[in-house]
Amino acid sequence: MDFLKQMWQLQQVEVEMVRLRKEWDHIKELAARESRSDLDAIRSGIEKAREQWQSIKEEYDAAVQETQSIGNKLVQHEEQLYQQGGQSKELLSLQQKISELEKRKAYLEEKQLGHINRLDELEQRIANETLRLQRLEEQSRSRSARLAERQKEIKSEYGKWKEQREELRGEIPGYMLDIYNDLVAQKKRPMALLKNANCGACGIEQSVLNVNALKKGNQYTRCSSCGRILVPQQQVADLLKEESDE
Repeated sequence: MDFLKQMWQLQQVEVEMVRLRKEWDHIKELAARESRSDLDAIRSGIEKAREQWQSIKEEYDAAVQETQSIGNKLVQHEEQLYQQGGQSKELLSLQQKISELEKRKAYLEEKQLGHINRLDELEQRIANETLRLQRLEEQSRSRSARLAERQKEIKSEYGKWKEQREELRGEIPGYMLDIYNDLVAQKKRPMALLKNANCGACGIEQSVLNVNALKKGNQYTRCSSCGRILVPQQQVADLLKEESDE
């Protein structure tokens, strides 16, 4: 019965179509991951480092300005000190101001050194993270391109299988398609090989009546246990040989 071969082919075609649909769904998930915020943490880290750098730079500039201002005041106070001489109250007050300004200047200069070190660290981190981000973005674009290309291939392959499925369904008798579709609805592969006298799906040995029905070549039979449509193993082997010869 040629339609048993066609039904076997139909099953193989639909199995392949299911595989392609699963691969399509998997690729969609992978593509969605690429488009989500997987790299946002790195971008956010770079942005925070830039904000920190800017904040510290402003503090550094303010310290530099204050240091310069203190330096100018020290020059003025020292000139006054040398001009007046003696031990007047004004001189003692002036000396105290100079001492306080020198302490403040030393503190600010030390603070500037700390700011410079921190700015260098942040600049290095920003540079390293920016390079890492660029590398990861390039890798992401490359993966996205490969996924998109595979989607095109799947779409083309699926279309060819779909055409073949429609051709096969058009050649198989309607009453056999009804049985086939009913088994598919039961989440079963409709066709099973008859291996010797056993169902290739569930392994149950078939009756002599079932086996002889297939051997006669003009009847079909179903597994007495799982209900699948049986097709002789040799018939499938012949079909595969025909396909390889083509």
